[in-house]
Amino acid sequence: MSTEKKHYTLEELRKMRGRTDIEAFEKLTDKEIKEQILADPDTPNLSEDELKEFDFPKERERKHDDKNE
Repeated sequence: MSTEKKHYTLEELRKMRGRTDIEAFEKLTDKEIKEQILADPDTPNLSEDELKEFDFPKERERKHDDKNE
């Protein structure tokens, strides 16, 4: 595994496309998600009460750069 970091320009980042398989993501069941959480030691398995303690993020106004659209 390479530890060398790749640096990207803002323009390169804007042109990149994600590699998420949207169809597979939408087909995930709650059971499958829970199994993935339990299998990942870096993901906390929060209870319903613990999840209720979180606040929803406030909506951010998106700033558009007219040059790049």
